[in-house]
Formats: sequence, structure tokens, C-alpha cells
Amino acid sequence: METTSETSEGMAMTEVKRTPLYDAHVAMGAKMVEFAGWQMPIQYVGLKEEHLCVRSKVGIFDVSHMGEIEVKGPKALEAIEWFTTNSAAKLQAGQAQYSLFPNDKGGIVDDLIVYCITPGSHYLLCVNASNTDKDFAYVTQNNKGAEITNVSSQWGQLAVQGPQAIALASKVLGLDCSAIPTFHFATVTYDGKTCYVARTGYTGEDGVEVFVPWSSTEKLWKDCFAQSGGDLMAIGLGARDTLRTEKKYSLYGQEITDTTNPYEAGLGWVVKPQEKDFFGKAVMMAQKEAGLKRKLVGLE
Repeated sequence: METTSETSEGMAMTEVKRTPLYDAHVAMGAKMVEFAGWQMPIQYVGLKEEHLCVRSKVGIFDVSHMGEIEVKGPKALEAIEWFTTNSAAKLQAGQAQYSLFPNDKGGIVDDLIVYCITPGSHYLLCVNASNTDKDFAYVTQNNKGAEITNVSSQWGQLAVQGPQAIALASKVLGLDCSAIPTFHFATVTYDGKTCYVARTGYTGEDGVEVFVPWSSTEKLWKDCFAQSGGDLMAIGLGARDTLRTEKKYSLYGQEITDTTNPYEAGLGWVVKPQEKDFFGKAVMMAQKEAGLKRKLVGLE
């Protein structure tokens, strides 16, 4: 994980992290900004063009800044069931699940996706880049005896999204991605290394998110462009935000925060109080029973 140190008079040194695609973004003329402590591309050719390309053809996103936390061992499921709101016990190998980390005030520490590699004993949690350190501290503090490791520095991640995404990803990875059901993932060998190809995304379009070892991320990025037939466009954080807003997907720090009850945000469907106990459950349910004082709505 490459970092750069920047100093200015009267200010402490800060480290800004770079993904394995930093040089590729700069070479493509991307406008780079600091986001969640990372140097990230906000746009390449423009928000509208990038947004519409994902809706009509195919776009590729560098999401290597996202955090990954591995939970392993005989106590792995017990730990995840305690510190998430959804029912991870339902997951079979190759299944993924949207969930929440609850706090003790009825709010949300973060939203995440749980990937089940081996039921009961091996899971990968994908968390927001801005919350990776906070989330790792949270799951460590609320652990029930699992082996928990922050493996964010080991993984790059690319999202290929749009009507042509499945065909492109299948060609590049040598895998029939259309055979992967929504919110499932497959394991594939790419560049001699194990990768996870998940039928998930943050755009409202079909596509995949590929967890690829850090050292092979740039090769995968270049292979996608080489085999795209010219229709592929690199998409920055700006269009990622407009796409997810159009689909009504929540962003932590915006629609959901540590003071947001999941039911206020329309996320009650990932809270399973009838099926299990979880951290902060009593407070969260008491707020719901007392009557919610606000509700998230979208304006068109």
C-alpha cells in the first residue's frame, strides 16, 4: 500500500494512501482528490459522460480503497452474528449478504457486505474505506473468540458495472459470470492468484466486483481495457456517487450515520431481531417500538 507524506507549516505530517492504480489514473488524466485518506480519481472525462456510460455500456471503478476484514476459526459465525444485524447463519459457501454493524445507541457503526467462504469458519467483510480502522476496532472489541485480521493491504478491488459488464468480466477472467447469482461470488484463479468475483455493485446496474491481490490489480485493469472493444470507460468517485444516489443506495456519513436507526433509513430488512441476539439490539428495538421520529425520503 503506497503512501505519500505531505507537510505544511504548522501542520503535522499526514499520510495519504494510494491504490495500486494511482499511476494509471494520473496517466489517464483523472482529476485526483483526497477521499477517506486516499488519493482517488473524482472524474476522468466528466460526471455525466461517465454516469451514462455505466447506464448504457460498461464502466470500471477502482475501489481498492475499500476495507477488507477476515473473520476465521470455529467462533467466526458466533462473532459475526453478534456484531452484525443480519442473519449470517443463513449463508452458504459463495453467498454474500448486506448487513450493518450496530452500536449501543440504536445507530449504525457502518454498513458492509459479508462474504461466506466456508460456512461457520471463514468470512470476508467488505467495509467502507472511511471506516476501516473504526470498524476493525469495533469488531475486535465485540469479538466472540474468532480470529479477526485487517487484510485491506492485501486486496485490490475493481467494480465492472453496466449492461456489458458480465460479458466483459467473463472474457477477461475466463469464467461464466452470468452463472453467478446476484449476491453470490465465485473463486477464480487470475494471474496465478486466487480472486473472488462477486455479483454485487453500487450502481444499480448488473456487474461484478472483483477482489484481486494487490500486486495483480493493475494487470486486471489493463486486461479489462484491452478486451473491451473500446466501450469501457474508467469511472470516478463523482459518477459513483450519482449512480448510487439514483438507485437510492445509502452512503455512510450521508444517509446513514452513528445516530441513524436502521428503520429510519429503510434498512429494517437487514435487521433480524426475531432470529438472533446482536449488540445493541435492545436499544434499537426500543427506539422502533417508541415510534420513529424521522424517515429517510428521496426527492426527485
